[in-house]
Amino acid sequence: MKIFFTLIFIACLQIASSQKVVDVSKSDLPVGGNTFYSVGGAPFVDSKFIKLVEGTPYFRKDWMNASIIMPFGREYKDIEVKLNLFDQQLHYKGEKDMELVATTPIKEVIISDPSNDSKYHFVHSSFIPVTNASPKKGWFQRLDSGAASLYKTITKEISENKPYGSATVEQKMSTTETYLVYYNNTLMEIKKIKEAPGVLANKKKELEEFLDKKDNKKTSLDERMKALIKFYNSLL
Repeated sequence: MKIFFTLIFIACLQIASSQKVVDVSKSDLPVGGNTFYSVGGAPFVDSKFIKLVEGTPYFRKDWMNASIIMPFGREYKDIEVKLNLFDQQLHYKGEKDMELVATTPIKEVIISDPSNDSKYHFVHSSFIPVTNASPKKGWFQRLDSGAASLYKTITKEISENKPYGSATVEQKMSTTETYLVYYNNTLMEIKKIKEAPGVLANKKKELEEFLDKKDNKKTSLDERMKALIKFYNSLL
């Protein structure tokens, strides 16, 4: 009997020594092809948007490659993702291409778009330290950084309508965008570019002059806002 328990004890030691505990907080964590998939995810059941006839809840409706940065700085590359801006959730492909929703906090997502060789950098609001009450929560697209950083928030809202004579309810997804400037640990919302001088009041006169004489209205609103914030940073 004593020999039997001794053998059991040795077997347990061998099993324990063969197991490896992965601590995702360690910066020297070896990253294999499937390491990210063990970080945490729940299966996604697409039942909420089955009647959607217009718009999309996602930043881009197609799967796109991304780099994912965790709270401790560990980066995972070449993860296929879709950013759900209706529920403010990150979807990713797990093993065997199963669609999962990330349940572990994620700090940043950098999405690559091969069609125009662009990168879209998103930061979760929970990792932006603020001293005021944040006007928005969720994923912010970072457009520019400096003494003052520029973010864009993309809000998705769903509406339902039953066409005349139809027994089926149709859903439509609308998108609205606003901008946030992060300065001195404070987030300030700018809904329209003409409101910027009033929000960034410490340089109100200079910003009004910039918008009057140097604002290029032929470019996109993103580019106009970026130019304005670059000018604002040059004044600080």
